Amino acid sequence: ACTAVGYNFISPEVRAAMKVSLPCLKKEYGFKKMYLWGKLKGMSADYYIATGVFHSLKESEKKYFYCSDGVNWAQMAEPDDATVAACAKIPANAALTGDASFQYTVVKEVPQGEEPPENEDDLVVKLTEDVRAACIVKDIDGTIAMVPVGAITTDPKLGVPIDNTTFGGLSQPASLALTSWELLNGASASHQLVGSLKSKYIASHDLAVLRSLHWPGFTAFATPNTSKWGYCYVGDGQKNADIAFAYLDRGPPAAHAGGHGLTGPAVGFGGCH
Repeated sequence: ACTAVGYNFISPEVRAAMKVSLPCLKKEYGFKKMYLWGKLKGMSADYYIATGVFHSLKESEKKYFYCSDGVNWAQMAEPDDATVAACAKIPANAALTGDASFQYTVVKEVPQGEEPPENEDDLVVKLTEDVRAACIVKDIDGTIAMVPVGAITTDPKLGVPIDNTTFGGLSQPASLALTSWELLNGASASHQLVGSLKSKYIASHDLAVLRSLHWPGFTAFATPNTSKWGYCYVGDGQKNADIAFAYLDRGPPAAHAGGHGLTGPAVGFGGCH
């Protein structure tokens, strides 16, 4: 699927390394599955992101990992609301350096109605780049990552989201319709993402593709009438602040049933089934 949406983002050497390292990571943590979530591009190095799940991609217990070589994976931080708010103060156009230990310095705002601290240094927050990367991944998975409706169900005994083994896929028209997709939090994609996606069908690969205009580099996809689907992000971690210009460059988004005629390849990693 990687080649079908145009994301040939893994070198043969890194791919070979991941074939060994990801199964080891899966065994070490006891995950049911490991997925390659995508790649955050940095100036001196890139961050490959993987996620491990105990039940399914919808679970809250899943863990994220990063590396630059396909071998040495480190678990990503789990940023709380305060950390996310601090990361949001890093200039949006500040490129990732590629150095996980690089430090950003931001100044917290004093909550309305509260007195500022006597020592201004108490408002200064230092964040390392690996934490910033974790905030970006959390933002993408929380706002745009999506799965086909019906692909994940709830285990009646455990009450946890699990892969639906009876899911037979979406028809071609349905796979291009936002009403057939839902976010990881269960919200309907047609309610949350209308106007921010372009849908296309790649006939040469029998693949339905939904690309985000808000997060350039994010793609969800499904092979019609099969249980194969997934999503992936490959980009610099920066949102598109003005989707209107994206419309001018690429044409209006297909909010419901889809366009066709896209040529080029797809990544199956973020949720490839």
